[in-house]
Amino acid sequence: MTKWFLVALLALVGAQSPPDNQVAELTTRVEQLTARVAQLKMERDAALNFSLACGQFSADDNLLQQLTTRVEKLERERKLREKPRVAFSAALIDSRNWTNFGPYADDETLKLKKVIANIGEAYNPETGYFTAPVKGVYYFRVTGVVGSTGTLNAGVKRNRVNLIAIHHKAGTDASASNAMVLEMEKDDFVFFQMWRHGLSIADQGGITTFTGFLVSPM
Repeated sequence: MTKWFLVALLALVGAQSPPDNQVAELTTRVEQLTARVAQLKMERDAALNFSLACGQFSADDNLLQQLTTRVEKLERERKLREKPRVAFSAALIDSRNWTNFGPYADDETLKLKKVIANIGEAYNPETGYFTAPVKGVYYFRVTGVVGSTGTLNAGVKRNRVNLIAIHHKAGTDASASNAMVLEMEKDDFVFFQMWRHGLSIADQGGITTFTGFLVSPM
């Protein structure tokens, strides 16, 4: 068919019919060009498919990055949830009546009975002790109001060793407060203690308090 197409084409341009050998040569050339065109189309399609594949790989990479970020976030949240939750706050009495404590002949551990919060149950109102459930960094604050003697001197001890103190001698309408950050081992204990000899502390509606919480486990 290609042969007669070439003969007709030559006739249209006024050429004489070429010899059969020329027609055969032209036919071969056309077939070669047709094959080349087909090959180029295949290469083009392959390149297009590769480009699409690369785009898919890129999309997969983006999805993988998003999933990785999400997993890392969930892991942080899991660790946060697993972090020990330890916090307490207690007042000396659960009453709105003015109540005085002291003076004492010996140092007296204050047993703060009005437990406002005790997350982790590390504070014992029967003993007044807070016992560290894990090794870590803790924060503590004490506030005391001067009692009937007009002089207040009390402090916080860890394992019976003095750490910080509060002091005031301005009369019964005065208070003092102090705080600290403390590194504790597991089972270390702290408590709020009144000191002896002419000292007193008072409470009314939760104005003498002991508070602490775990800042960070170690």
